[in-house]
Amino acid sequence: MEHEKPGRRTLFILALIFLLALGLRGSVFVKNMNDMRVSYDPRNYWIMSHQLVDDGIYGYAYDNPSGTPNARVMPGYPLFLAAVYKLLGDKYLQITAVRMLQVIISSLSTVLGFYFVRKVFKKDGMALLTALFIAIYPTYVLSSFMLLTETLALFTMLLYFCLLVHALESGKAGINLITGIAFGIHLMIRPALLPLFILPFIIYFLTGKMSKKDRPLYSFIFQVMGVVIVLAPWWIRNVITLGRFILTAEGSGNPFLAGTYPYFQDYFLDVTAEIRSGNDTQMAYGIERLLKGLKNETWLYLKWYTIGKIGYMFQKPYLDKMFAITYIPSYVIHYGILLPGVIGSIIHSIKNFKAFWFYFYGLVILGLQLMFVPDPRFVYLIMFFIMAGAAHLISSIPALIKKR
Repeated sequence: MEHEKPGRRTLFILALIFLLALGLRGSVFVKNMNDMRVSYDPRNYWIMSHQLVDDGIYGYAYDNPSGTPNARVMPGYPLFLAAVYKLLGDKYLQITAVRMLQVIISSLSTVLGFYFVRKVFKKDGMALLTALFIAIYPTYVLSSFMLLTETLALFTMLLYFCLLVHALESGKAGINLITGIAFGIHLMIRPALLPLFILPFIIYFLTGKMSKKDRPLYSFIFQVMGVVIVLAPWWIRNVITLGRFILTAEGSGNPFLAGTYPYFQDYFLDVTAEIRSGNDTQMAYGIERLLKGLKNETWLYLKWYTIGKIGYMFQKPYLDKMFAITYIPSYVIHYGILLPGVIGSIIHSIKNFKAFWFYFYGLVILGLQLMFVPDPRFVYLIMFFIMAGAAHLISSIPALIKKR
């Protein structure tokens, strides 16, 4: 099916997919709404939001309030939690409200995923299947119950993508500014995509999709302005409070260092207390370990930083053990999307130059994540591109059968 605008049947199916997503996420919420246990990162974010509201101190710490300001994590999600807590004034009602909001936000990601894929490829079937995969993927369903950045990160990334295709095609200053603001909001939640800011401009220039009345530099400037509008308060706060300019956050040293141990052999055994004491010392020692490893054990490190880490990241779905009842379905759906997704993205990339750049964007995100410790949590955003590849492969089968 190919239409300039989606037909009634397509919109009806999309509405059903949205309701399915809402139902799945809502059922997890209803069955576990009285479970107020939070641990690890969710607990740290939760405590951090209370410290921010009650004491006016922005500082991420482990298990207890930091008591001092820091810039270990980006402020987007802590501010979201703090806003809900400030409004409700109850720490446990805050958990319930945040989970409810994330159920709605996660469900809306199906609509954004549909819109973006359809806008790029003009295929209703592929777009609907992508939305369906977003709706049923267990990690996406279960993460809406967690006090983690993932749900908002996926939503803001897809929102940015939807605005981006309009901004680069129209060349209008306003939409480019709004797109930059959307990208800035995403960075305030998860800063990993910052190095990819320039990539869409390169893609649109090479594919010839940039509007004739638009200039890449013109769009670039207004999007940069949007990003600066959002991030400037964070930069100013860091200079005033911490006495130094911090572009994003200071928590990357530990995961970078952790990623330098091939297959986790002798994990952190050579790390002294002095190295552990700061982000900069961990980053510096991680770089030293990486360079030394590439020099002395070249093949081991090359294998680890490619197929080794990819294997760890995709071998199981994130949150697979959250509930016993979801364990088997998580694996079935994960591999049911992953395997055809990889095949479909390769076939689609070979057949379509625009598709190549679409999946290349996801591949670059993967490349950035390979620099850090491998964890299934870090493929959360990448799975969207794999879902699109699976949707292309599956939606192409009826046409192929009919042709033969």
